[in-house]
Amino acid sequence: MSSGKFRWGILSSARIARQKVIPAIQKSQCGVVTAIASRDVDVARQVAQIHQIPVVCPSYEDLINLPEIDAVYIPLPNHLHVEWASLAIKAGKHVLCEKPLGMNKVDVRQLQSISRLYPEQLISEAFMYRYHPQWRHTRQLIRSKSIGELQSIHVHFSYDNKDPDNIRNKLEFGGGALMDIGCYGISVARWLFECEPRRVCARMVRHPEFGTDAFTTILLDFPQGSATVVCATQMQRYQRVILVGSHGQITLHTPFNAPPDQTVRVEYQDSNEYSVREMGPTDQFAEQCDHFAAAAIDGEPLLTSISDSVCNMHVIDACFQSAQTDVWVDC
Repeated sequence: MSSGKFRWGILSSARIARQKVIPAIQKSQCGVVTAIASRDVDVARQVAQIHQIPVVCPSYEDLINLPEIDAVYIPLPNHLHVEWASLAIKAGKHVLCEKPLGMNKVDVRQLQSISRLYPEQLISEAFMYRYHPQWRHTRQLIRSKSIGELQSIHVHFSYDNKDPDNIRNKLEFGGGALMDIGCYGISVARWLFECEPRRVCARMVRHPEFGTDAFTTILLDFPQGSATVVCATQMQRYQRVILVGSHGQITLHTPFNAPPDQTVRVEYQDSNEYSVREMGPTDQFAEQCDHFAAAAIDGEPLLTSISDSVCNMHVIDACFQSAQTDVWVDC
C-alpha cells in the first residue's frame, strides 16, 4: 500500500482477466494492477502494454513473491486454483480466486486449512454477482419479507460453446456446466435461503466427446422451500433468476453477467403492485475488487468467505453423486 493503492498481481492472461477484471481494477476506487504473469511471457507483455501494467513476471512463482503487490487474482483453470492460491497465501498475499475454488470439497477444505495457518491473508471466491446493486436490493426485499416467505427459487444459466479446446469443455480441468455456471445457481439459493439444503437431486447429460456435463438440472430441497437450477454449455445463451414467495415474486433479468455500462431490470410483483426497477450501470467486478480491498485493509467482512466456499462445493459434490447414482443425496 506504499502507493496509496491496493496493488494487484494477475496470475494468468485469461480472457476474464483481460476483458473484465483488469479493466475493473484499473477503474476501481482503491485498486491498481501492478504486475501480471502468464505461461507465455510475450502474451503477458502484450496485455501489460494494453492495460499499462508496469511489471511483467516471467513465471507465476515470480509474481506471487513480488514485494510490490498486496493481492493476487487467480483466473487459472479450475484444477490449478488450490495449488496457486495456497502458494500465494504462503507468500503473504491476499487471494481472490475465480469460482469454483477447487475441484471438490476435499480441495477446498485443504485450502481452508492452509488459510487458517495464515490468518492475516484473506481468500475469497470470486462470485462477482453478489456485489451488483440489483442483488443488494433483492436480498433486502427478501429479508424484509416484501414477497412474504421465500418459497421457490428458479435459476437458468446457459450458453453455447462447442470449442473442444476451450477449458470449459475439458473434463480434466474441471469443465462442464455445473462447475462453470451451475455453481452460481447453488450459490444464489444458499445465499437467499440463508441456510444449507437438506438434500439434492441432479440429472446430467454428458457430452459424447468431451465427457463434461453439457446439460444439468438440479433440485435443492431447503427447509423453507426448494430451488431448481438449470445450467447448460450447449444451449441458447440465456440467464434468469425467479424468486417466488408466499405473496409476491421477483425476477432478475440479467442476474450474473450484468454489463458494466448498462442498466439491468429487477421486476417485482405482488397482488397489489407491479414494478420494474432499473439498476446500475455498475461494474460488479470493480465493486468486488473494492470490497475485497476494504476487507483486507479495514477488516470489512467478506461477502464470500472460505467457509461459504466449502459449503457450496459440498453441494456441488452432492449433485455429481446424485447424477451418478440417480437418487437423492443428503447434504
